[in-house]
Amino acid sequence: MKSLFYSAIFIMGLLIVGCESVSPLIKEAESQFKSQNYSEALAAADQAIAENPGDGLAHYYRGVTLASMGEMQEEPANRRDFYADSREAFMTASAIFDTLEKKPDQAATIETVITSAWASEHNSAVELLTVDSIAAEFSNPDARSIDHLINAITLAPDSVVSHSVMASAYYRMGDMSNAITSYETVMELLGTPEVDDYEFMISLYLADERYDDARAKSMQALELYPDVTTFVQYLADSYLQTGDTDKAIELVRQLIQTDPTNAQYRLVLGTQVYQTVSDLTEEFGALITQAYDLNQSLRGLRGSEKADVEARLDAVTADAEALEARINELTGIALEEIKMASDLMPEDPNPLNILGIIYQNQSALVFDKRNNTADYDLADQYDAEAREILQSAREYYERAVELDPDNQDYWRSLFQVYTTLGMTEKAEEAMQKAGM
Repeated sequence: MKSLFYSAIFIMGLLIVGCESVSPLIKEAESQFKSQNYSEALAAADQAIAENPGDGLAHYYRGVTLASMGEMQEEPANRRDFYADSREAFMTASAIFDTLEKKPDQAATIETVITSAWASEHNSAVELLTVDSIAAEFSNPDARSIDHLINAITLAPDSVVSHSVMASAYYRMGDMSNAITSYETVMELLGTPEVDDYEFMISLYLADERYDDARAKSMQALELYPDVTTFVQYLADSYLQTGDTDKAIELVRQLIQTDPTNAQYRLVLGTQVYQTVSDLTEEFGALITQAYDLNQSLRGLRGSEKADVEARLDAVTADAEALEARINELTGIALEEIKMASDLMPEDPNPLNILGIIYQNQSALVFDKRNNTADYDLADQYDAEAREILQSAREYYERAVELDPDNQDYWRSLFQVYTTLGMTEKAEEAMQKAGM
């Protein structure tokens, strides 16, 4: 079976034909290569190089022979050394040819041979990653695809598409470190990356908890694409992930000061801050449940045992109160910014829906407090407070569905609110429009 590289050369009819200026060793290398006697062809090319290192044809035939020998290896991992040596030989041949007043015909085939080899390896990788029937033939298709991509990049180090596919393959395998390294190469090769490139690069940094890198790349992206608020969100998220909520707020507020009418900046700030609230709310729920259980366990205790439980209860209660204060502070910031965003884009239902979600979750937090108190009067107070907050959620959800009446998610949220508030007829209507 003739190799792809053999075919690429011979179909073009560019092999040398008897010429007195060509050394016998070059003719031998050509003849053996044509017969697919690759070891003999390589030996002849190497001998020609030893006798005359400046002979471009000797390096050329070394290159095509090594490329063919690499292709003949069954396992892709066994090909990379052949390809590396082949590329080196081709680069040397090309450099020598460039010094000649008249280049041999073989000079024109170098790019064809390298491209053919690269395409074969790259496409094999893509097939393994995208065609299930081909992937099923191998025990570890993802790792095999990486081997093909390493070969492709060995042959064509500047191939943006191969580095990009490799990053995706590593990401799919959960190898974040190599995914990042691969896509960093993509960014370098691109020079001026597009928005999607920055988004993928930053998301990789965030997934690998490389927050400083995520911040730096987000700032770089904002300099090029100041109107893309996704980068503001990434920037804020990099601070929120390290618990530096105040820094995230300060950062986005600085951006807002430069463009006070930018609704998207305010929406990003509000939603990102509220994401922190959501995380804190779970912690708060655990604390009040713990406080309730400790309070219940006090029954029947005496002496030092009771004092110990009371001390623990006081500590848990203090933690819960401090956390609730922080939740209320951040919720206030989120509500303020999202309300301003809604005012700036009154025809957009999304901010209204987010406000509904915030109020509904705030109501759920108070309902949780109601469910974890043994004081009936206080429970009634909490219940009334939660329902009042839920009325605000209802108002915003209703405004959202006025703007987008076909949004079933909005109607589903309204169904939940109407049900909790005992608005039976409204709940039935919402249920139907939600497709439930």
